[in-house]
Amino acid sequence: MKFLLLFLPIFAFASWAEDTLKEMTLEEKIGQLFVAPACPLRKEDHWNDWMNIVKEFHIGNAIVKQSDPVSQVQFLNKLQNESKIPLLVVADAEWGLAMRMSNTIAFPRNMTLGAVSNLDLIYQMGAEIGRQARLVGIHMNLGPVADVNNNPANPIIHMRSFGEDPKEVSLRVSAYLRGIQAGGALACAKHFPGHGDTAVDSHFDLPFIPYSRSRLEKIEFAPFQQAISDGVAGLMSAHLFVPCIDEIYPTSLSAACLKNIARKELHFQGLLISDALNMKAIADRFSVEEIALFARNAGTDLLCYGDHKDPNIDQILRELIPSAFKALKEAYLSGALSLEELDESVLRILSSKEQLGLHLTREVSSANLNQALNSKEALLLKKQLFQEAVTLIGEPAKLEENRAYLTIGENDALMNEFASIFRVSATLDAGAKADLLEKLRNFNQVVIALHRIDQKTKDFGFSKECLELIEELSPKSILCVFGTPYSLRLFKKQKTILLGYENDQQAQCAVFNVLTGKEQARGKLPVTVPN
Repeated sequence: MKFLLLFLPIFAFASWAEDTLKEMTLEEKIGQLFVAPACPLRKEDHWNDWMNIVKEFHIGNAIVKQSDPVSQVQFLNKLQNESKIPLLVVADAEWGLAMRMSNTIAFPRNMTLGAVSNLDLIYQMGAEIGRQARLVGIHMNLGPVADVNNNPANPIIHMRSFGEDPKEVSLRVSAYLRGIQAGGALACAKHFPGHGDTAVDSHFDLPFIPYSRSRLEKIEFAPFQQAISDGVAGLMSAHLFVPCIDEIYPTSLSAACLKNIARKELHFQGLLISDALNMKAIADRFSVEEIALFARNAGTDLLCYGDHKDPNIDQILRELIPSAFKALKEAYLSGALSLEELDESVLRILSSKEQLGLHLTREVSSANLNQALNSKEALLLKKQLFQEAVTLIGEPAKLEENRAYLTIGENDALMNEFASIFRVSATLDAGAKADLLEKLRNFNQVVIALHRIDQKTKDFGFSKECLELIEELSPKSILCVFGTPYSLRLFKKQKTILLGYENDQQAQCAVFNVLTGKEQARGKLPVTVPN
């Protein structure tokens, strides 16, 4: 039989995507370009807004915002049933569904994973997030973040990056995205061409990247090149002004960036997705109509609009998307935009939906969701990741008999573990420092746990009195830091620091295990700490 198969005639069967494209109207094709915010916990008027854009503008894709598993599944199932063509649902789930959804697992942030040498664990995390995403009706995770965070003052990437070394970032981008796609979802590397070396948040203004093309190729491009080599399904563009790429348009609206570099030079064949087109970086500089036209002319497949505030979401659904849709329709009818390129984009979008099997099954079940999303295996994986991340700075941590414990900040899980030793109040004001020093004077060792670290404020939110107290205790203390590694610049005199990276209970337990000798600190600092 195998021999006979060699002589059978080969027939070329058109795919569902190709057949569907042939039957679509111009309006239906344009609708496939849009990604609109879907908020399952909002009231009836939000549903009515969605029904309007589905019926009038044929919207083809959704980005889900704050919700819970059951509400989201019910909302998306209803939405899928109202759509002629199945919707592609995307979500920001960089560190798991918990980034946008309650009652789900919050896995470690990327910077924490930057300290983890066991890449297989990162792959497993990606696979678990991919599996969970499909359970709640999400088809594409807008992750991993592939930005190289080599600017300590970066206000928006920071802990979302795997670190400052392009090679190390690339390794983790690869492990994470391959895991996501093995888990059944699509991955999307962001924010191309690289948002890591900025001190401006593109939600509020347009960051400026002054570097040469050779520098970008060496550092910023590297993780994206790795992602493309690994077959990443999506590439999200950033709102950046990079003169060496384009002296006129931001990179998200630049054909030089997307068509020339991403498509032609880096050979990316997947979906080009915009960061939210209503972000101030571009919305303060161009009209809604101009943004849509420029983004399409640049080669963007999916025009994404998103927000977290109700009035802004209403504006997106009622004003921005209708205006952008009408501008695109006029441009296609007049010949200002290429109908051939429109078909190419829509085919890519439909093919992604076919690859996911949405043309066969678009609904998901809400049965036993909480159990499926919070499995013992997933919780154990989270625990293992935080344990592998604990990083020792300075001398080995060794507890002495005559020791005290000082906690600074909230959500301290270690308090229960230290039930048998002396504890002092974490409330530190100008008059408390002397009292605390007196209470701690007779102890040979003080374990200090820092739980309140605000990366966006001066000195990470620490008062002058607090920093002075920590410095005076430094000769006899072990400092446990549950926050950004960049905060270590404040503690140069500290002999021993255990870095847990996040104020998560599992991070605290992992540091406690190292303190008590149950585990070794195996993490590697993913960034250079500035002076």
